[in-house]
Amino acid sequence: MNKKKIIFGILIAVWICVIWGHSMQPAVVSEFESSKFLIVINKVIPVITNDDNGMYIVRKAAHFTEYAILGVLLCLEFATYIKGWFKRFVNPEMAALFVAFVDETIQLFVEGRSGQVSDIWIDIAGAALGIIITLAIIGNRRNRR
Repeated sequence: MNKKKIIFGILIAVWICVIWGHSMQPAVVSEFESSKFLIVINKVIPVITNDDNGMYIVRKAAHFTEYAILGVLLCLEFATYIKGWFKRFVNPEMAALFVAFVDETIQLFVEGRSGQVSDIWIDIAGAALGIIITLAIIGNRRNRR
């Protein structure tokens, strides 16, 4: 088995654990974590206010970012053995959709949390961006050779 596949497989498993671990946090813990980021972001980008609107932006940006990273990792894993741009996009995107579905389902059983279909859309949009960027970089590297 290829060392790259093993490494990417481990990284993907760890990252999914990070994502699902955040989903298992009760609302109080999750809000505290988000508020820390909001304070820092408010200092850097004052337009993002330290209120409910700012909290909403931080939480949705966290979803998007977590899944963009997952999209990159999944794309790198699938790119080692799948040919063709379409399959290299669709396969990791479907895997990210499954992870997002489980992620939101977990939240249904956590105190103060709720699973939201809108978050699944944000998640798969983040994954799609990560996959597209990764495919663009991979394509450019192969074209240079």
